[in-house]
Parts: sequence; C-alpha cells; structure tokens
Amino acid sequence: MTVAITGDVHHMSMETRDQPYLDGTEVEAAVEYAEIAAEYGVPVTLFCTGRCIAEEPALVERLVSMANVELGGHNYWAFTTPVHSVWRALGKASGGRVGSWNGPRPFQSYEIRKTVAAFEAVGARITSWRDHAYRHDEHTAGLLAAHGFTHFSDAVEPDGTVRREDDLTVVPINTPPDHEHVYHAFRKPGTNAVEDFSGPFGTESHQPEDWCEWVVDYVSEHRATGETATVLAHPACMRLADGFDAFRDLCATLAEEDEPITLSDVTTND
Repeated sequence: MTVAITGDVHHMSMETRDQPYLDGTEVEAAVEYAEIAAEYGVPVTLFCTGRCIAEEPALVERLVSMANVELGGHNYWAFTTPVHSVWRALGKASGGRVGSWNGPRPFQSYEIRKTVAAFEAVGARITSWRDHAYRHDEHTAGLLAAHGFTHFSDAVEPDGTVRREDDLTVVPINTPPDHEHVYHAFRKPGTNAVEDFSGPFGTESHQPEDWCEWVVDYVSEHRATGETATVLAHPACMRLADGFDAFRDLCATLAEEDEPITLSDVTTND
C-alpha cells in the first residue's frame, strides 16, 4: 500500500485567513515542511500557486532543488482576479447556468498555461494539479489533460479510490484534510469557523495530535483494502497548529508503516 503526502501553498498577497497568524510566509513554511519530511525519507507533493514563484522565486527554487519534493499547480492567482469575480457573480446570478469560480474556459486555459510557464522558469515541470479550495468546473479536467497534466487531486472523498477520468489519474484526498479539521489560527474551539463547518469527513475538529491519529487510522483502513491513501497537510496549517510537531509524528509513522510516494507516482489498481 502506498501513501501520498500533499500540501497546498499560497502566495502572501492573497491574504488568506491563516496568513496574518504566520511568522513568515507560506513558502518559507513549505521549505521547513519539506526539510522535516526529508529527515524521515518521506517525499511530498506541494501544490503551489504561480504567484508564489513571482513573489518568492529563490525559495521556490529551493523547493525545486530538494530531492524529496514534487511541485504541482494550484492555479496562478487562486481565483482572486476581477475576471474570476465577474464570472463567479454570473454563476450566482444565473443559478449556475453560466459562470464558475474558475473563470470562462479561455481564461482558465490561459491561467493553466501561465502557471506551467512560471514553474518552467524555475526549472520545474509540473504534471499534477489541485485547484484552490478543490474548485473546478466541467472544463478543468479536459484543459489539464490538453496541457500535459497526468494527475488531478481535487476530490475529497473518505472512501475515494484512484481512478482514470478524462485522460487523467484522479487521486482523491481520502483522509481528513488538516485545514478543515485541525484547530489552528482562526479555527479555535467555539468559533463560527469550527461550529458552522461540515464537509465530507463530517463536522469534527481536533487538536493536531488527535488529527494525526485520525489520519493514520484512515491510512490503515485504506491499507487494508490495498488503496492508495492521500493526505492533505498544509505547511502553513501544520506550522500554525503546533510548530510542525504533529507533522513530524505523521512523517515518522507513515515512513515506518507505509511506502510514501509523490502524487505523480500514484497509479490505478486496474
């Protein structure tokens, strides 16, 4: 059985809800995250926005140089341009008949190309993709395949299995994602961010060490069925939750019990 550890990394000008709590940037956290994983011989796949490269090229180049790191695309702007805003508003106004988070098809294609070019400029060829907030539309998979991508990891499915769809290997996140289920930064016990949340893995939120055990339990269940387990642990979230202690424990456990691989090495069981 194999396991893929993944994380999402965002540019600081995006001004996410986590970022004001960080001492440093998300890319800095990603470098530390990758270094910790390397201590245990664990490869990681980091999905980065293209703007990360524009804002912190030297640090992204550091990630490119690390033997245990695969980089993947996470949009370029992560839906923050006026084009995205207008297309999103059209979707709301039309009841979903027109519009989406991703922008019109030509713009979405342009953003994918721009992301690929940004990574190529720092010496990385990306073949794996995850959209910010798992948001994609009916055009996304076909566009990714047309631009040379092989692996797509947008689905959050507790019982999800690796499969082929639209000429891509779809690799679902089938363990509890950290950002939605770990207490950190603005996600504190009793806050609306926690109390109002519900997702595919339910409504639970945990202290980081308990989340780690929860993830390992899911990995064990997937191991029993021979299915690849995919973990989502954001570098920023792991740093904010407990200074990477839970992430270090996770790497140690998975390195001992499983065979961690990068996302692009995941294959179907067919």
